[in-house]
Amino acid sequence: MAQNSISTLIPRGSLGLKLLLVCLLVLVMGIPLLLVGGLVGERQARAGQVTSEIGAKAGGPQSVGGPMLLVPYQRIVETTDDQGRTQRRNERGSFVVFAETGAADTTLTVQDRRLGIYRAAIYTAITDFDARFSPAAALNGVDPAYRFDWSQARIVMFVSDSRSIRNAAQLRFADGRTAILEPISDLSLAAPAQAEAYARPGLSSAPAYPLPSNLQAFAAPAGFSAAPRDFSVETRLELTGAQRFAIAAFAQDTSASIRGDRSDTRAEGYFQAGEAPAENEAGFAVSWRVPFVARGIEKAADLNSFNLGLAAQRDMAVSFVASDDIYQGVARAVRYAIMFIGIVFLATLIFEAVSGKKAHPAQYILVGLAQCVFYLLLLSMTELIGFSLAFVIAAGATVSLLAYYAGAAFNSRAIGMRALVSLAALYAAMYVLMTLEDFALLAGSVVAFAVLTAAMLATRRINWYGKAAEAG
Repeated sequence: MAQNSISTLIPRGSLGLKLLLVCLLVLVMGIPLLLVGGLVGERQARAGQVTSEIGAKAGGPQSVGGPMLLVPYQRIVETTDDQGRTQRRNERGSFVVFAETGAADTTLTVQDRRLGIYRAAIYTAITDFDARFSPAAALNGVDPAYRFDWSQARIVMFVSDSRSIRNAAQLRFADGRTAILEPISDLSLAAPAQAEAYARPGLSSAPAYPLPSNLQAFAAPAGFSAAPRDFSVETRLELTGAQRFAIAAFAQDTSASIRGDRSDTRAEGYFQAGEAPAENEAGFAVSWRVPFVARGIEKAADLNSFNLGLAAQRDMAVSFVASDDIYQGVARAVRYAIMFIGIVFLATLIFEAVSGKKAHPAQYILVGLAQCVFYLLLLSMTELIGFSLAFVIAAGATVSLLAYYAGAAFNSRAIGMRALVSLAALYAAMYVLMTLEDFALLAGSVVAFAVLTAAMLATRRINWYGKAAEAG
C-alpha cells in the first residue's frame, strides 16, 4: 500500500503535529473570549449610564463662569442696497466686558454615592471669586457708534446647572454695596447663526464654539449711572455636582486653584495646570494661571457676533475616577487574553515533551476554559471590590486550579509545582501589563518575546517528528 505523503512529513504521535493542533485550539479559545469582551463592554456602558443618572441628581459635571460685565447698547447701522440707496437701522444688543484680572479659589468636599453596585463621585464646591474690571481700557478702540446704557449694566455669571446652587449668591463691591444674583432669561449666550462682525480696528470676532445648551446664566445689577471707573467685585458660590468640576477662564488674566479631600483626581480642561495635582493626607491641590495672551479672547466683545461659549469652553478642571474607569483594566486584560492562553498551552506542550507523557486535546480545552472563566471572575469582582484586589483573588484561584490540574494530569507533583511557579509569574506579568496603560504594548511585546525565547531554548533538542521519524 502506498504511504500517505503527509504522514511521511508529519508522522503520527509527533510533537510537531501536536503543536499545530495546539495553535488551532488557541484560535478556538478566541470564541469565548469574544463573548467575555462583549460582556465587558455591556457592563461598562451600563455603569456609565447609572453613573450619569446618579450624578444628574446632584447637578452633573459643573462648569462655572466667574463675574463678567454685560452692558446693553444701541447703535445706528448704515447699509447700502443694490440701487445705491442708504438705509439706516437701529441695532440693539449687549457687550460683554471681561474682568482685567480674576481669581477663583475652590474647595471641594467629595463623597461616593452608590446605586446598587455602581457609584459616582458627588461633590460640594465652595468657590470664592474676585474680579477687577477696567471698562474704559477694555472698550478702548470700540466703534464710537456704540452708545452704551450703563444704567442697565449687569454683572453676569453662569453655571451648568443652577438647580444645584446651595446659597443665595451675593455680589460685594469694593465700595460696600451688595447685590443678589438672580436668574436671567433675556440673554442669548450664543451668537446668531448669521452675525456680522462687530466694528473694531483691525479685529473681528465670529462664533467659533457653540455654547453647551445646559449652561444657565444669572446676573445682578451693577448699579452704575454713567461709565464707571475701575471697580472690583467679590462673591461666593456654593453648589453641588458630580464627576467633574471646571472653572472657565472668565477674566483677561485668570488665576484658579482647586483643592479637595480626594486623592483619585486628575487635572484636565482646555488649559494645562502648572503642575500635577499635589496629593497629601488631606487630599489634593492644583492651580492654574492663564494670562491674557494664552486665553486668546479679546477684552470685550459684541454678543451679536461673539459666542460666549468660547469662554465657557476654555476652562480649568478636575475630574474624579468614574465607575466605568474600573473596566479599563479588565478590557485591557481581555485584549491580551489570546496571548496568555497561547503561552499556557505552549507551556503545557513543553511539559509533555519534557515528561514524555501526553495531554489530550480535551485537557487543553479545559485549561483554556479555566482561563476564560478567570476574566469573568475578574469582571464580576472588579465591580464590587476594585481591579487590584479582584485580580489577586481571581488569579490566585485560577493559578491554583491550573497547577493542581497539571500535577494530576501528568501524575507528577514536580510538574505541578513548576506549573504553580510559572503560572504565578505569568499572571504577575499580566497584572503589571494591565496597569502600565501607556506602556502596555511595549510590555506585552517584551513578555511575548521573552516567553518565545524561553520556549525555543527549552525545546531546542526536541525531535518534533517523533519516534516514527527516527525509525525511518
